[in-house]
Amino acid sequence: MRSLGFAMVLGGCLASALDHSPAAANPVKSLYTTVQLKACKQVKRHRDGGAWLCEGLAGLPVYVAEGDLRQFLSVGADAPKRRAATQTLGAFNSIFENGSDRATIEWRFDRRGERQIPYAIIVRFHTAQDGRKGDVLVVSKVGAAETCHVAYVDALANSDAITLARFVADKQAKTFDCRNEPRTEGATGKSPM
Repeated sequence: MRSLGFAMVLGGCLASALDHSPAAANPVKSLYTTVQLKACKQVKRHRDGGAWLCEGLAGLPVYVAEGDLRQFLSVGADAPKRRAATQTLGAFNSIFENGSDRATIEWRFDRRGERQIPYAIIVRFHTAQDGRKGDVLVVSKVGAAETCHVAYVDALANSDAITLARFVADKQAKTFDCRNEPRTEGATGKSPM
């Protein structure tokens, strides 16, 4: 049922993309920033990792922390105090692909005049568990007061995982209650989560 609903909405999005009316002239867009720890300010250091503050979109700081072979990522004012700063996947993970020191954050945003107001981010986490490796797209809500995980998408089990992640970000992130647990969306089973 979820797949049918997704296909219907995706079809509607494609139809509206072909529409040349004023409402279709300003669709939701994505902006991208990168995280490179060597360009960030280290704010904590411990035996198993540390924490860094990096530059994000529109002056929103990005907080990256690591410990126990897992990473945490939060954005916004007081990013280290937001729920996302304590959320990660159960499998060992990193936002950095093996051998890389650079990760990309996709920001979903609304336009208000010339301003871009982010409401969600999508970040690829590279996972490993019991000899298996995978990729999971983590969709997070970005609000004025809170940032938290909304959903997880197995990037190997879903042929167009980024489209599904964007759909979830656009339809669920703004109204998501950060007291709730994130949900897994789409097909699963190929990437450790």
